[in-house]
Order: sequence, then C-alpha cells, then structure tokens
Amino acid sequence: MSSERQRLVDRQNLVERDIEELAEQIAEGEVDETTGGQLMAGYEKELASINAALTELPKNERKPAAKAMVTTPDKEAPSEGRSVRRIVVGSLVVIVALSGAIFFAARDTTPDDPGMSATAGPGDLTVDPDSVSNEQLEAVVAANPGIPAMRMALADRYFVTDQFPQALDHYLIVVDSNPTPEEETVVLARIGWIAHATGLPEAAEEYVMQSLAIDPNNSEAQLFLGFITFYGLDDPARAIPQFEAALQIDGLPAASVSQVEQALEEARARVDS
Repeated sequence: MSSERQRLVDRQNLVERDIEELAEQIAEGEVDETTGGQLMAGYEKELASINAALTELPKNERKPAAKAMVTTPDKEAPSEGRSVRRIVVGSLVVIVALSGAIFFAARDTTPDDPGMSATAGPGDLTVDPDSVSNEQLEAVVAANPGIPAMRMALADRYFVTDQFPQALDHYLIVVDSNPTPEEETVVLARIGWIAHATGLPEAAEEYVMQSLAIDPNNSEAQLFLGFITFYGLDDPARAIPQFEAALQIDGLPAASVSQVEQALEEARARVDS
C-alpha cells in the first residue's frame, strides 16, 4: 500500500470512528440533535472527500479499504484518545461547519514560543524532520507508523504553527499507542492547549492537569495552565500564582516572559478592582 493510500485509509478509519461515537452521543443525549446534525454533516462531508480522494488514486491503488482496519470503540472502556476526540474534534468540526474556517479565540493570548518541553531526539527517526516538508514528513510517518518519535515531530510542527486539527490527528494516534510518560505529558498538555484554543477551557484544564500529574516539571504545561485559568476559565485569582510560578521557569523565552508579565498584571488588576 502506498504511503498516500495509507494516509487516506488511516484518516478514513478515524472519521468512521468519529461518526460511530457521535451517533452514540446523540442517542445517549450527550449532544443535542441540532448540534449533532451539524457535527454529523461535517464528518460525512470529510468522509466523502476522503472517499473521493481514494477513488482518484491510480487504478492499481484503488483497492477497497480493509474494514478490518477500522477500530470499533470499546463501549465498556473508552480510551483516553477517544474521550479527547469526542470533546475536541467535535468542537473543531462545529467551528468549521459554522464559520467556514477555524478561528482560534486564544491566538492573541498564546505564548509566542510554547515549545519548551523536550521532544523526541533524532535517534529513533528515519529522517531529520527539519530537512523535509510537511508533505514529505506525512509520507514518512505513513510508511513508518511504528515510530512515534517521527509522528511526534510532525504533530509538533503542526502545533507550533497553529495548525491544530492536523496536530490533533497525530497527537490522538500517539495517545492511543501506549506512549512513554515523556511523550504522554507533552501530548496531553498540547491537546489541552488545543481545547483551550477551541473554546473548551474545562477540558483544557483537565488535560493540562493530567499532563502535570505525569510530570509536575513540564514547563510547557505550567505555562499553559495560567493562560487557560485566566483567559479560558476567567479566574484571575487562581491564575495569579500560576503566572508567578511560570515566571520562575528556567529558560522561559523573553517573548513569553513579556506575555506572562502582562497577563499577571491584568489578573492582579482584575482582583484588586
């Protein structure tokens, strides 16, 4: 199977799983019918696009997608990745369906250089991620699905350029693939930030706190927490000590220091007013 076909089949499997989970949510009353209809329309549109792309592959690549590859959700014990997907991906689809483009409300409050957590070293990689384009790295990841460091490098590239839906796709695969504690703490913090940027502050806080439970010294998660608490949860009093702790992070970039100091000043003013 070519890397392009593998990429499309992987995406097809994810969307089909999302459709199954959304149908469950609607049936169980977790999502109202109006919102559910908008979500389902978004998923079905994406699935149709994927199917069309599959049919446009060269004839020798037009093999039917193997249904055995579709992962059926375990209704008794949903995984962390599926739980995150139900919350965050659904919200992203709603935004796309309603506005025609993704608008991240947190863009003006995002730390300029959040990427302070350690990322996977090149030892497990088959190529240097910095030497190839996103498209080339996607192909490498599709050809080497068992190398999480490569997928993390691609997801991180999308994340730092605010391409959150693309980043989320890969982070969720990492979460579903028994990540190491070092990988898991980074992924959970960044999924939390994506939730915050999508207007889901409670989910954002939950996943950042899960990240910190794995590694209390995750400086990126510490930085995210203050912004989520202040700008997302609108809780300046609780955000103040979080911002103060963030300013103690070793090696915090100057631009991020400036943003944290500004946010801290605003939070103190809110509390004093």
